[in-house]
Amino acid sequence: MAEPPDWRLQKTERALNRLERQGFAWEFLRRNPDYRSDYDRLRSMPATRPSASLPHGSAAQQWGLRFPARSRPLR
Repeated sequence: MAEPPDWRLQKTERALNRLERQGFAWEFLRRNPDYRSDYDRLRSMPATRPSASLPHGSAAQQWGLRFPARSRPLR
């Protein structure tokens, strides 16, 4: 995961102040070192069973993520 911009910079602060709740939550989460570590670990795993390496189930559950508009597989 790429390093997020420094929130203390005036340009970044202005951008963060314009975010709605979901956007701000994402910015907060992606700066969490534990989340970043889990994200990097999951990216390196095969796509078949990514939740197997997390102690509390799926990454979505552990980090409180929801994907209400997930795309569906093509048939």
